[in-house]
This record gives sequence, structure tokens and C-alpha cells, in this order.
Amino acid sequence: MLRIYNTLNKRVEPVSTVEPGVARIYTCGPTVYRYAHVGNLRSYLMADWIRRALAEGGTKVIHIKNITDVGHMRQEQLERGGDKVILAALAEGKTPGEIADFYTEAFHADEAKMNILPADEFPRATGHVPEMLDVIRRLMENGYAYEAQGNVYFDVAKYEPYGQLSGNLGHDLMEGVRVEADPLKRDPRDFTLWKAAEPGRDVKWDSPWGEGFPGWHIECSAMSTRYLGREQDLHTGGVDNIFPHHEGEIAQSEAAFGTRYVRHWVHGQHLLADGVKMAKSAGNEFLLADLELRGFEPLAFRYLCLTVKYRRRLNFTFSALKAAQRGLIRLRDRAWNWQRADSRVNGADGSDGQQWVEKFREAVEDDLNMPRALSVTWGMAQSDLPGHRKLELLLEMDRILGLDLARVPHSYPLSQETLNTLTDRESYRARSSYERSDRIRDHLGEQGYQVRDTRNGPMARPKTSFELVEERWPSVSSPREAPSYLNSPSTKDFSVVVTASDYLDDVKRCVNGILRWSSNSDAEIVVVDNGSTDGAAEWLEEMQNRHESVRVLHCDHQLGEAQAKNIGLALSRGRIIVMMDTSVEAVGAFLPRIAESLKHDEIGVTGPWGIISENLHHFHEEMTEGDADAMQGYCFAFRRELLAETGLLRECFRFYRNLDLDFSFQFRDLGYRILADGDLPLVRHEHRQWASLGEEERDQLSRRNFRHFFKRWGNRKDLLVSNTASQSAAN
Repeated sequence: MLRIYNTLNKRVEPVSTVEPGVARIYTCGPTVYRYAHVGNLRSYLMADWIRRALAEGGTKVIHIKNITDVGHMRQEQLERGGDKVILAALAEGKTPGEIADFYTEAFHADEAKMNILPADEFPRATGHVPEMLDVIRRLMENGYAYEAQGNVYFDVAKYEPYGQLSGNLGHDLMEGVRVEADPLKRDPRDFTLWKAAEPGRDVKWDSPWGEGFPGWHIECSAMSTRYLGREQDLHTGGVDNIFPHHEGEIAQSEAAFGTRYVRHWVHGQHLLADGVKMAKSAGNEFLLADLELRGFEPLAFRYLCLTVKYRRRLNFTFSALKAAQRGLIRLRDRAWNWQRADSRVNGADGSDGQQWVEKFREAVEDDLNMPRALSVTWGMAQSDLPGHRKLELLLEMDRILGLDLARVPHSYPLSQETLNTLTDRESYRARSSYERSDRIRDHLGEQGYQVRDTRNGPMARPKTSFELVEERWPSVSSPREAPSYLNSPSTKDFSVVVTASDYLDDVKRCVNGILRWSSNSDAEIVVVDNGSTDGAAEWLEEMQNRHESVRVLHCDHQLGEAQAKNIGLALSRGRIIVMMDTSVEAVGAFLPRIAESLKHDEIGVTGPWGIISENLHHFHEEMTEGDADAMQGYCFAFRRELLAETGLLRECFRFYRNLDLDFSFQFRDLGYRILADGDLPLVRHEHRQWASLGEEERDQLSRRNFRHFFKRWGNRKDLLVSNTASQSAAN
């Protein structure tokens, strides 16, 4: 019997159901005004494993997963959502409903790629407003809700158990309030059940309290009770749903119907990306499509999630994803090999291996301990059972693992020429001519085939997209994996460091300009390919092969801006380092003029675009001559030796905006001047990364970075040029 941690009771307990032999599960589904990122998908994987475990134990499962479409949201929230797909769709005249349809289909496609079993129903919020109104009416009749100017609120004070799920009690409840204070509420803790439509709103419904739209929590209470009844068995979601969403669900459902709402509340922990919670505002989101662009299979992410228990945070790194992809390929290759094995029933010890299945089920039923279940799977795979039996056991276990191993073919389609080559190779192996057979194997590898020598004879298959990507060129997943020359002496006069992340035309313009105008200088061009997928990586490889002065290091995904720049700094061997943005084009010999400025010891940084501030809250663009408070990162030049004093860029800055302010102040803090030189022959073009973002995204990412900057430097007005000049005059 499956035992699972119940967030409500704070303990692991056997799953009990209202109706014996039937489990009714409700999963909080996606909000479909954007793509689901892999952090969201981890939560749906948890629900899928619960469902599979119950079904394998003989329980009939009824699974409902709601779709929160855009209809109930504030229209302006949709319009400023920042997602380029949404903004383009609105510009084309598409309705919010059509946009929701687009993202709903994308979500279904992602779940299918992850081999997540489809729910029995996917009810949409906009299709169940009558049910929501019915719940609200019941709450009004029972005295748990009140109306104010067309808005209806849940009266938290009337529901004594409020806070039982989250433990968020008393004054702590205020921390969970997501919106600005509403003067119409009796208590700031009260939440909205029905919101009056603002003037000009297109998507709205009639109600006894006037035209409006439903609040956030009410939809799940209405739809879950509509499809699963007033008391349900399991309700799943991410930990960020616990408060206030699921707390609100419990309160309004039990207050409306007078019965227990859910028996077991199950929540999955956050997925981190390089140690930081994955979120759009953090600039570290990855979609399933992003993984596929880099050669990974969606099921590799499923495998990765198997390696960490659902109640623990999973730190998503591409190094870990690579290991998961390799593990999945090895498991598939074993299944492929076992299909050709003999069909003896018992192993060397006479057992049929059923003990492995029992250990597997024990792990799964122990609070969904999928890492232990995966370990048992590998233990079985490496046992002395015959291959035929291993395959049977593996496929039985995979009904819960969900890695789709039943689809592994008995043989892969190979051309007649390839089959003939394999036959020739085997003949050389039979004559112990291993050097010749190895050359044939290497040749087949170059042709895109993976060759395996097994007990059952040689086997070959086309290489996976992941294997092909891994063979292209070395790549790193973090700055720790990159080589560093920071403690080595300079061997060049200049290092021009460029961070490239897509936008091939910009990369070409920038690098070609640097090559043209640095040819008379002792310079190297260090390019950090920060996870490009649009052909920029291939072009940079070609340039590296053609020009001795160009060195390229590839990242297997887009790192944070500071991380990528730090890799470039660590790779630099020039006496002077010039960090250059791909939006900048060199139109003249810029390096000698930079060297002329930096020969003065008191000058720490120079570049064409300086900025100043009066109070550290706002920086004015832009200084093109004289002393500045900071240098914009489009071109940021300094002596390499100063890195020993300043340190590298702070890697909490994942987005580029305001990173240059922070790094500038690392120089200012040591007393160095920052000199703006607008006569440098450099031209700035449109910054494509900035232009690609919506207004809301720009604001979120910029504010997040400015908080990092201000937290460290907000009380250092003494570092501003205006203050240092005043102090000098006073002295």
C-alpha cells in the first residue's frame, strides 16, 4: 500500500480513499498564458508517479488536472505579461481564449513528451464559472463571505481552522498576501472570491453581484468538487501552492459544503537551477524545448527527477542532466541487448528475480522513494539473471518509472552498406585482427553509428542527438569546469572578451570588427559561446579554426551573465582586458587608445559610455568624457592585474542589466577612477537581448539586479564622483 507524506497532518501515512479501491486525485494544473518550464513539470511528474503507483497496486484512479486559462485574470496582466508570443498574438488580433488554447496545446505536448499519463479530464476555469458562482452563493448563505461594491470576499476570521495546512498563523498570514492592500476588505487576510469587472474589461461574466470574474482560489474548489465530489482523496501541487492557494481552497470548500475537503495533500519541492529557484524573474527558466535544442530528450529530465525524492529540492544543472541522459541511454541499450538474449527462466541462483520487483515496490510505496526504486532497477540490471528475464522485470518496473522502455526496438534500421560493414568487422574480430576492426568501428562512429560488442554479438544503432552534440566540441556547464589563467602571467597585450548568446548576425559583426581593427595589435579574442543554438556556435568554431587569435569556449546552456563573463576573464591572458558586447561594432583602431588611457595607474576602467549618479538610486546616461561613476558594460576595459584586487564579477547577477554598475563599484571602492572616452571608434547597435524582452520581463529582471547592487553599495555615496570631487575641493 502506498504511504505518502500528508502536508496537512505533517506525517507519512497510508493512502486511504473515500471509496475502497478507487482513488480520486486532483492536480493543480498550468496557468496557460505562458509555457510551462521544467520546474513546473517536476510537480506533474510527482502526480504521475503517484497515479502509476496506485494503479499498479490495483487501485482505480480518477485523475483531474485543471487548466487555469486567462479568462479569470485581469486583462492588463495578460497584456503586459511580457511573453513575446502573447504580445504578438494580441497584435494579430487574437483573443485571450485563443492564446490560452495555444499554451494549453503546448502543455499537453510537453506532458506527452515526458510520458506523463493524460488526466481523465482537463477542466478549464472559463468553462466552469457557474459552478464557481454556486460555491460563492453557498459561502454567502453560510455567513463565510461578504460583498463590497461588487466584490465578494471570503471572511477568514469566520473560519477558525484557517492556516492548518501551511501553519501560517497570526501575523505571519500577512506575509502570504500577494496583492496590495484592498480597502474594501474587512481584514487584510480576506481573499477575493469574485472581482468586479473594471471599465473596459472584455472578458467578464454576469453574477448576482454584477459583472466580474472569479478569484484565484475558487476555480479549483468548484472544478474539483464538480468532478470528484465534495470529499476527495489526494490533491497535488508544488510547495508554492500551499499558501495561500491551497489554504484558501480548504477554507472555502469546507465552509461551503460542511465536509472534509481532501484527505491527503501532497506537495513537491522546488526545482532549483544552479542553486537558485527557477523563475522567470530570476532569468534562469528552462523550457522542455530548450533542453531539446541542446540534444537532450525530455525523458532524460524525467530520469533526472527520479534521482531526487519529490520532497527534496532538486538542483537542476546541465552536468546532472547529462548524467541522466547517459543513464537513460545505458538502460535503453541494455533493454535492446536483452531482447536478443536467451529465454532461460531462472538465474544462476535458481531464482526468477521476483525479489527485485518486491524491493522496487517497497521503495515506491515508501513515500514515493523513486531514487531507491531507480537504484533497485539498476541492481536488477547488473544481477546475474538471464537477459530475457531482466527485460521482463525492467518493463514491469517501468510501468511506474515511466521511461517508455517498452518502445526500445529489437533492432534499429540500418542500411545494407552499414550491415555489410558490420559483417566485415566481425570477420576481422574472428581472426583477432582487432586493429582493423577498431578502425572500422571508428569509421562507423564518424558515420553516426554507435557500435556495441555484446555476448550476443555486435550491435549497432544510430547515435542519439545527445551523443552527436557531445562529440561536436568540448563544453562546460559552469565556470568551475572552465580552465583558468588568472594566476598565470600575461602573454598578450590585449584580450578582447566577447560573450555570445545567439543573434548570429550581431556576433559576426562584432567579431569581424574586432579582427579587422586589432590586426596591428598583440591581441587575442576570447569568445564565450553562452549556449547559442542559432548557428552562432558553429560560426565561432569556424572562426577559431581560421584565425589563431580567436579562442572559443562553449557553454552547454545559457549561464548567468556574470558567470559567462567570468569564464572569459579567467581565459584571458592579455595585459589589458576589454569586455565587449555583441551589440558593439569596432569602426577603428580602438585598442591603442584604450592602452593610452590605462597607462595612468589611477585609472581603473575606461570605455566610451560612462554613467553618473547623484544618489545611487538613479544613474544618468551617459558620460562620454571625463570621470564617471560607472562604465556601461557595452565596452569595459581595465588592466588584468587589477582582478587580483577587485575579484571577479558577482555571480548573483544572472541578467546583464546593472551588472556593470556593480563591477564598476568594485573598482571605485579601491579608489580607482573610471574614465569615459567617447572618442573611442566604437558604435553601439540595438541590444537584441533587451529588445527581445517584454516590458514586464525587463522590469522584473532589472529590479532584481538593482536590488543586488543596492544591497551592497546603497550606503556608499562617498564613492560617487560628485562626492569625491566635493571632498577634494574641501581639502
